[in-house]
Amino acid sequence: MEVPFSSSGAMSRAHYALVRKIETATPQAADQILLAEVQSIRHQLTRSTLTMKQCKESLILLLYCSMSVHPGTHVDLDFALPHAINLAEAGQSIQDKRTGYLFCAEIMPPEHELQLMLVNSIRKDLESSTVPRICLALDTLIQSPSKDVIPAVQSRLHDLLSHNSIHVRRRALLAFHKLSEHDPEILKEIVSTARKRLVDREPTVVIAALTLCETLHREELLPKDKYHKVLSGLLASTWSKRPGPVEDLLLVRVIQAIERIAPSVHDLQRLLEITRHYGQMGPPAYAIIRQCFSAAAACPTERVLEAQAKFSASFVQEVRQLLVSQEPNGLYLFMHCLSSIDPKLWAGTTPEVPAVLEEWEVERVMKLLDSEDKLIRKQTLRTLWRVDQAIVESYYARALQGELSPISSDGSEELLPRLLEILDIVSGDDGEAYAHQLKNVLKAVEGESPLNKRPVLQEAVEEILVRTHSGDSSWRSGCLGVLFASLVDKDTEVGATLMVIVTALLCEYLELSPISPVEVLRALAGRLSSYSVAIQDACLITMLRVSVACDEVPAETLESVKELHAQGGRHLKRRCDQFLSLSQSKDTLKRIVANSPSPSLPEFVAALERYEAEKQRTASRSPRIFPGSPPLKPRSPEPSSSRVSPTPSKLRYTAYDPPRPTHRLRRLSSGSSLHSDDGSARSVGHSRPHDDPLAMTVTPGDLTIAAQTSDLRSIASTSPRSNLSPLPVVQILDEETSGTDLIALDSPFISEPAPSIASTLSIAEHDFEATWESLESSTARGWCEASIDAILRRLQGLQRHLKVTERDRPPFEGDLKVVICPEAPTPSSRVGLAAIRLKESDDDSCLWWLRCEDEQLKNIIKATLR
Repeated sequence: MEVPFSSSGAMSRAHYALVRKIETATPQAADQILLAEVQSIRHQLTRSTLTMKQCKESLILLLYCSMSVHPGTHVDLDFALPHAINLAEAGQSIQDKRTGYLFCAEIMPPEHELQLMLVNSIRKDLESSTVPRICLALDTLIQSPSKDVIPAVQSRLHDLLSHNSIHVRRRALLAFHKLSEHDPEILKEIVSTARKRLVDREPTVVIAALTLCETLHREELLPKDKYHKVLSGLLASTWSKRPGPVEDLLLVRVIQAIERIAPSVHDLQRLLEITRHYGQMGPPAYAIIRQCFSAAAACPTERVLEAQAKFSASFVQEVRQLLVSQEPNGLYLFMHCLSSIDPKLWAGTTPEVPAVLEEWEVERVMKLLDSEDKLIRKQTLRTLWRVDQAIVESYYARALQGELSPISSDGSEELLPRLLEILDIVSGDDGEAYAHQLKNVLKAVEGESPLNKRPVLQEAVEEILVRTHSGDSSWRSGCLGVLFASLVDKDTEVGATLMVIVTALLCEYLELSPISPVEVLRALAGRLSSYSVAIQDACLITMLRVSVACDEVPAETLESVKELHAQGGRHLKRRCDQFLSLSQSKDTLKRIVANSPSPSLPEFVAALERYEAEKQRTASRSPRIFPGSPPLKPRSPEPSSSRVSPTPSKLRYTAYDPPRPTHRLRRLSSGSSLHSDDGSARSVGHSRPHDDPLAMTVTPGDLTIAAQTSDLRSIASTSPRSNLSPLPVVQILDEETSGTDLIALDSPFISEPAPSIASTLSIAEHDFEATWESLESSTARGWCEASIDAILRRLQGLQRHLKVTERDRPPFEGDLKVVICPEAPTPSSRVGLAAIRLKESDDDSCLWWLRCEDEQLKNIIKATLR
């Protein structure tokens, strides 16, 4: 990045320096730099002197790090969420708050425990009188909607639909649209308001209202006839203004909305008028022309014929000038328009409707089959297939014979992509037909040379793998069945390209194979010798992957691999050794498969290489036993006091004292020592044999240990001449002795805690989740400005029996669970039964959920919680 800091757009010098460092580093080094930067920022965020500006810059750097690491590298940024929420809450500028909200929207999961704190910030900003703060909160709702936020913002959102600012009105409509994905019931109260916004004076607000009204219609809250009437009126009013091709976004959105409910004859006449008006305006009008044809294609052919007869023109006739366009976009739009509507409307396939195109125009359409643009060729094939399938089948036969006229000077390179384009159109949604024709296409391109001499057509491999991934389940199942069956059939020739395709698909879709894994192994092993080394390598890797699903590898397969091992080079021998060893170790092979990020062939190879590299590192770290060394003899454990030291004549250093046993929870560091008055040092817990125990210096720590483990008087009663440690350290550090804590838990100085509100309730064992699920037919929720303690007092005032489950116990950890029990419970009755969940906020308010099928009790509880 040869850009100075002043022109780079970086937030700070640190941001600029990090970007420069990443741009010049290798991918592996870049990841290490980014992860180290995350750890450095994590340390910075713990400082007590952190300012808002530093916090904002740190969050931006963290977002950059998380987006710049290599895919698959996990970067944990949860530690920064409290700082982001605090910045969104307490930020002094709009930019500060935007950074906090953006970080939360990108990093915080929907069900994160800090979502409630974010809800509070959103609610406060929505209540603000400042438009930018309101827009920030609405943008956060649109980007990260959640079910928990609805009770806190629903009423305020309804008011914002009529706000003076167009930016607020538009965002409020979109916020309702996004929140309705979590709770469609919130739309019931805004149907009339949303319809009013369809006639708003601002086009951007009308577009947002169209999005919301489509949701209302889908949820059956807006009847189709009323919705169609409103849209027809909106189309007429919008078209009456004759917007230019650049300002026609609202017109395009209105036509899209009408398309989804099928235009009427009157609507189609207006669409014909719009098509005629914009047909002469060139590229800026292409979007609206395309939308008009899409709307016409959504109608029955008879309705379109009726509208064309009343208007005395046809849709295709209004865009004929596009066929002579010199730009690819115009030609593509023309072919798209032809393929989108029924050929009866323009091709002259029926006596009642004459052909719209003249003979020279039809010839020009046929020449588009040889266009240099791939999309134009495919669109032309699709159009001709709808008109007459025999035309495309004849063209396909000519292509297989190599009789197509070359697009450029090198025609050989263009035959394969053109054949694959035709194949995609001819086979349609039939996966089996696609696989059968694919074999013919590959054979026509590869020729008749020996299998081990044929090249692998990389373009065909990529195209077919992408097509298989994008196809639906039925198409994929049919295609894979034919391809895998051709592998097992000994009479079917499998070319080099087809073998690579089959091996790749076997790794990914082995569970969809109609052929048993054992038969697949036999088939692959039987064909190994026919191919080049590169394809043999791919086959061996696939065989290793398939062997995971086999109880036992067939003997003939192992024999074929051994034969290949004897004939192959160094790399192939290594691959054969891998198969022979790992195919017999199913657990290891299963771990390798599990460690692969995806079931694809390249990912499995990468996981296999990682295993081999780790295996080599483990072998290099293990101790080696040289041939000349004597064998190691096992030694039976002996007490430390009975160890025999080597003779002094053979030692060149003073032997260490045997180590003392140390308790694992109180192990002293190697540098711990006690200093005597003469400046010498000794280890804690070690005594010198000629010291007087009572003359030693005793530290407060020694007194604490001694007081906790034995009576201090035992030290004084000990004979001074005895060779014992002055403190019973060795005794309390014995592994066999159960140690005690330095601070007694039953200290008399700890005051008794004050009784809580929950102690006056029945905190009994009960299945809250079962009660909650049994009442799912009647649910309510809301926001209460009182604290949880105050709410519990209110519920106690109902004079009913309560059962409380603490917040740290499942289910719904973090919520206080309350069950209101009936006075005379019966197994089948739900009268008098209610379940409540309370989630506390940081401002002494809480979010509540209520489930109760007793309407009288439900109304009482809702009034109590307000």
